Amino acid sequence: MDEMDPFEARLLFGNMLDNLTGAQPTIDRVSGFALKHTAMADDLLDCIADKLDKLQVPPRLNLLFVVDAILISSNRSSSQTWADLIKKNIVATVTAVIPETPGGDSNVPQVRKVVSGWKRKSVFDKGIMEKLDKLLGKRSGGATSESGMRHEDILKRIEEDRERHKRHKEDVWIRPAGEVPENELELYWETASDFNDADWQEITVENEEYQQERQLAEIVRRSM
Repeated sequence: MDEMDPFEARLLFGNMLDNLTGAQPTIDRVSGFALKHTAMADDLLDCIADKLDKLQVPPRLNLLFVVDAILISSNRSSSQTWADLIKKNIVATVTAVIPETPGGDSNVPQVRKVVSGWKRKSVFDKGIMEKLDKLLGKRSGGATSESGMRHEDILKRIEEDRERHKRHKEDVWIRPAGEVPENELELYWETASDFNDADWQEITVENEEYQQERQLAEIVRRSM
């Protein structure tokens, strides 16, 4: 079978991004295509950047989920190709997903979880993680009507978030291929800290999401 040329790859990948949703199967399909064509990583990342500029703020989160899926999969195989390319613009990418607007606020809780996963798996170096932590700061939020999202879109996102959370819990224990068991222990030993402001912040985010789900569930109940 002939190798796909860059133009064809960009065209197909762009079409896939046009049909991207927050559902895990679509994220897996897009990230799987990217990983299969790592030789064209630069071109495919350009497609993601172009799409990021054109989308309204709330659905930009789905593009970050694609980037996250690519990073996690490549990290499992101990491949640095994607991480080395993505890290060049990752701060700008996250900034575009969480601008200081109602739409950006709606993306903050999920972005915080994604960034937490990168930190736990040491996907990026300390300098980049510090920039991302500073970017997120003490911001909080969630999907609301004020973010410009329709009621049905908010409910859809909540359901997609639940499914993603299940996948996230399964992924927590996956370590890079070929890792020496002692390395995992050393990582937790070095990175574990006393209960601090960051922990309080994470609890606050989880509580906000819980309260939001309760409120939306009540709205749905009353509308039935």
